[in-house]
Amino acid sequence: MPELRTDDGPRKLRAVWLGPKGATLPFEWTYVQWAVTLLMIPLGIGLIAGAIAVGGLLITGRVPWFAFWFGLIYGAPAAVYGAVRLMRGVSFDEPLRHKITTARDELGSRGRERAETPIHWQLPWPAMAELSPGAKKLLGDDSSVLTGATRRTDAVQTPRR
Repeated sequence: MPELRTDDGPRKLRAVWLGPKGATLPFEWTYVQWAVTLLMIPLGIGLIAGAIAVGGLLITGRVPWFAFWFGLIYGAPAAVYGAVRLMRGVSFDEPLRHKITTARDELGSRGRERAETPIHWQLPWPAMAELSPGAKKLLGDDSSVLTGATRRTDAVQTPRR
C-alpha cells in the first residue's frame, strides 16, 4: 500500500487515485467520486433502457430489441455526467452524506418545524372620509367610487353651494 503524502491535516485527508502507475488520468477524483460514478453507471443504463422498454411496450405492444443497447450507449454517459455534476459541490466541508441528508430533508415529506410561531400582521384600513366640496365639484356628482361607497345611499351628499 503506497504512503499517502498530503499537505492537509489528518482530518482533511483527500485520498486521490490518479490511475495505474505510468498511465495516470488527467483529472483527480477521490475514492468517493469514483465510487459514486461507478455506482451511477448501471443505474443510468437501467433507467434509460427501462424508459425505452416501457415506451416501446406502450406504443408497439412489445419491448424493442435495442432498449438495452440504447441504454448502454446513452445511459452510461448520462450517468457519468450526472455523477460529475453531483460530485462537483462535494468537499471536505460539505461531504456527500451532508448533500444526501440535505436533499432528503428538502424533498422529503417531513416538514420543517419553525423556530418561532408566524406573526400575522393586521393593519387597519384608513378611515374613509367625505370628500371636500371643492373635490366633489371637480369630480362631478358620481364621487361614490372614490369614497368607497357601494350603494348610492352609502354616499353622503352635501348640498352644492
